[in-house]
Amino acid sequence: MTREEIFSKLYDDEVVYRSPIENGSALLEVTKGCSWGKCLFCDFTRDKKGIVPLSRIEEKTELLSQVIDGNERLYLLGCNPFYLDTGMLMAILELIHKNLPSVKTVSMYARADDVNRKSVEELRLLNENGIKELHIGIESGSDRILKFHNKGETSADLKMAFDKLDENGYFYHVTVIPGLGGVDLSREHAAKTAELLSSINPVSIWCIMLKLWPDTPLYRLWERGEFHQMTPMDVLKEERLMLSLMDMKNPCLYTDSTVLNKYTILGQLPELKERMLAQIDRLIETGGDI
Repeated sequence: MTREEIFSKLYDDEVVYRSPIENGSALLEVTKGCSWGKCLFCDFTRDKKGIVPLSRIEEKTELLSQVIDGNERLYLLGCNPFYLDTGMLMAILELIHKNLPSVKTVSMYARADDVNRKSVEELRLLNENGIKELHIGIESGSDRILKFHNKGETSADLKMAFDKLDENGYFYHVTVIPGLGGVDLSREHAAKTAELLSSINPVSIWCIMLKLWPDTPLYRLWERGEFHQMTPMDVLKEERLMLSLMDMKNPCLYTDSTVLNKYTILGQLPELKERMLAQIDRLIETGGDI
């Protein structure tokens, strides 16, 4: 069987989604869709939800073993596979250790409530058996904005999850959506998100400017004039405020590849914070033409 034939059997969908920071990781499909699937802004809410049967996951690990080429990182596909119960996750980890012995780090997307539902003993067990990193969408630190978008979590829920991860040996990457509060809640979004970020210890922060996806609840609110979308320049000004208010205690990679829909800002916090702010100021002063 050729590599192309193996890859065609590994993934049920033509397009797979994973965090850009996992670009070099091997990929294993274990769930489909999001266990929550109710956020107003999210395009994944229409995706079919499901769990790949364990027998099929075993087949996929056997196929992946032929093309993994000694990769030490494995990323589990799905919007938030960490919602699976600990027994299922442990069964998956056993298959990984059996068929993919080169893998040392397993990572995946998770929601804060996935973390909070697990006991300290469960979190430690999973970490000791290979789940070392999680990707979690903060989106906003404002409870008003989280409630408006039906995120199903509060800032306190998010903080509780990150504290549990800190205490049990996990590294975590977070995403933030500049512009999520719209024009009306822009300053609150910047200030509250900066406050939350400053209280946790992420390995990386990935900012993604809000996009209005057709047929999502947020798109329909925008069409009715009930959500006031910000311009890319105003989103950049909001992000500048957020970054200026952030006080990260530990090294953290900050990335936004959606600045004005054409630029990327990237740097290590806290040491390169002032340099990034200066870059943003230059973009604002020049109207985005540099």
